Amino acid sequence: MNARTHAKYICSFVHVKFSVAALFLSVFVVNAFCQDQHLYLTTNTLVARPLALGGAYVAAEDALAAGLYNPANAGGYRLDRSPGFQLFLNPLTPALALSQTSSFFNKEEKTFAQTLATLGLLLKGITLRAGPFDLSAIVGEQATSYTLLSEKKWETVGYFDNQYNVLALRMRLADRVSVGGSVGLYYIKSPNAKQRTWKVLASYGIALAPSRTVLIGVSYLTVPARGMDNQRDHPERIVTSSVNLGLSYRPQPSTTVSFDLRNVVEDGGSMVRREPHWGLEYGLFSLLALRLGAFYKLEDKQAAISAGIGLLDLNWPRARAAHAQYSHWAINYGIVGERTKLGDHRFIHALTVAFRI
Repeated sequence: MNARTHAKYICSFVHVKFSVAALFLSVFVVNAFCQDQHLYLTTNTLVARPLALGGAYVAAEDALAAGLYNPANAGGYRLDRSPGFQLFLNPLTPALALSQTSSFFNKEEKTFAQTLATLGLLLKGITLRAGPFDLSAIVGEQATSYTLLSEKKWETVGYFDNQYNVLALRMRLADRVSVGGSVGLYYIKSPNAKQRTWKVLASYGIALAPSRTVLIGVSYLTVPARGMDNQRDHPERIVTSSVNLGLSYRPQPSTTVSFDLRNVVEDGGSMVRREPHWGLEYGLFSLLALRLGAFYKLEDKQAAISAGIGLLDLNWPRARAAHAQYSHWAINYGIVGERTKLGDHRFIHALTVAFRI
């Protein structure tokens, strides 16, 4: 079997696995609720995995997405601390931008600016490791607030007006203790506003690993307001200026159980909304990850459930040599099913693609 035939075989195998798993998850969740409203999040590179795990990601091991929930986890955990540099590419986002230019970009932007932005959409993240430091950059992530999402598949309305960039720095104080901070540049266009505005905000975190199987995280997160909500309010359930706790446990390398207690403390809020979040991930042969999750919505006094899959663990071929303790799945799908205040049923879908070089 030559290399081309082998590659075709792998692609066909992955396609079948993805289709079957996605169908299974869709049937499972839709049968659990009524089919009323579907919203789609298609140009965010990082959110599908956290959503599938019920948002329990404050104590997660991940190269990029973990930094959005706790900067002390940015870059992932590795026993090998030799210098390293990685790029993360998302071919899906620029393809959508080219096919939907009028809705993807602000109409006031010039063609040259649109061209540069489209090229920049391909590069979604960078990680740099040197000694005790891990530096990560996240570029052009789509805001996740459900009020910005579309009811049509693959539609991207107002992406350019509501997106953010994050630069995170993590320092290992010891083998099992890390601290981190991040600075985010957020672009916001509030309802009825004529132009988008921008804001710079900072977040902080600390992570403690009592053993290789347990990780504890504490983070202080800030998110810009957008009208009556913010860019990551729901389904991510991030409250600005809040302290969040997280715990993850790996009983075996392929299994992770995670728990978050959100909004333990809020600054400037008249009411503290403490919410529990749970997640479970089980990996199969570094080709497929199955995920389940749930969280409790205090405003509705009921739970939301989530599920998802991951395909192709890019850390697997060199995990033993590099001693990586986390997985990086190239393709991720997540779905959140919930009942709204009005009694309707809503499903939020997220599909993310991120290849590493």
